[in-house]
Amino acid sequence: MCLALCACSATSTPSTCGNGRLDPGEVCDGPLLREETCLSRGWGTGTLACADTCRDFDTRGCVVPTGGGSGGGGGGGGDAGPGDAGTSPDAGAMDAGGPAAGVPDAGPSMALTVRNGRLEHQDGRAVDVRGAISCCGGAFGWPLFDEAWLDTVAPRGATFLHMRLGPFRTEGNGETDWAAVGGGYVEANGQADLTRFNERFWSRVRELLGKARARGLYVEVDVVDGWGVKHCRWGDLPGYSAWEAAFNAQGLDGCATAASGPVAPGGVHEAWIRKVVAETGAFDNVLYEDGNEVGLVQGYDSEWTRTMAVLIRDEEARRGYPRHLFGTNSGDATAMQLADVDYLEEHQNQPLAASQCFGKPCFVNEYNPNPPLSPAQFHQRFCAARDEGTAFFYWRHGQSEADMLQSLTLMGQGCP
Repeated sequence: MCLALCACSATSTPSTCGNGRLDPGEVCDGPLLREETCLSRGWGTGTLACADTCRDFDTRGCVVPTGGGSGGGGGGGGDAGPGDAGTSPDAGAMDAGGPAAGVPDAGPSMALTVRNGRLEHQDGRAVDVRGAISCCGGAFGWPLFDEAWLDTVAPRGATFLHMRLGPFRTEGNGETDWAAVGGGYVEANGQADLTRFNERFWSRVRELLGKARARGLYVEVDVVDGWGVKHCRWGDLPGYSAWEAAFNAQGLDGCATAASGPVAPGGVHEAWIRKVVAETGAFDNVLYEDGNEVGLVQGYDSEWTRTMAVLIRDEEARRGYPRHLFGTNSGDATAMQLADVDYLEEHQNQPLAASQCFGKPCFVNEYNPNPPLSPAQFHQRFCAARDEGTAFFYWRHGQSEADMLQSLTLMGQGCP
């Protein structure tokens, strides 16, 4: 069983690979690349090659566009070449940005840094954090977002979005709104194949990140959804997580050890984390979060967060990506104080005080009071957080559409 981003099984390479012809089951063969280039695969310049398996393109010789670009990074699905994310043969490639690709120039860098406990642009300007999350389901692309959400929040002054990549399934108790696209892994016969990434999903992720960037919006990417792992452990949402043994083709219980120790080298967790970075790391409007509610996973260990950060940095360096900020939603004091952690997030009904943040930027990005906050209540907490130097995101959590729009409008108007 090959669960890392490699081609380590004899059965993963067609017997015809290397014969100098494009045979069934082959994406490429030696110099035969189906007229694909680094540019067509979303990487800009450099030399594209064929992976040793003939099932994927090897993009290690490609150069990522500077400035973040509107184009995507990384390859897509299928069995991957050594150390590469790979792409499926029918995958649509994103343009890399720039006139040659027919895409307008990306403009100034959106990369962020942390200074004196606050988020800043590279030129020292403070970042106006106005987060907007649609939760949960119903027309806005949850647990990611869609164009309708962009059209709703961008004119109302939002600056931060959030996407949770799972890995979730899209049948039964999974994210059925994504059934037409699929989740991060290829699904067949009710099971996810942990050795095959679904290029349609990752292409859509890149498309959404590019559209968010075009509107000047930052996107927090939830690398491994702790909520999904938590429920997988509890067994109360069977089939939600692709890592649940009964719902993946390998019969692997990837939930059993997720978040409860360091990321194991060469396993399904490392492969997923590297895939997330490979596909999203070319975008300078991306921030990474270890995982929604990861601290609620039974036996959570801060080593999960620390080693995830190490893998992200390694994959960024290997692909020539810029450094992205990395945050934790663990609520764990050890994890929150790690040098690898740039910012903090909590789920609670009240704004955070700066004294709770260990000198780091910190946000509340989820809350679920019952009944939901009124627009006026949300706005009061949004402004109270700003007074503290923290942030309180908009989280729909059951609001009517009218209250949602009013809340977003109030957020866009600012505070007294």
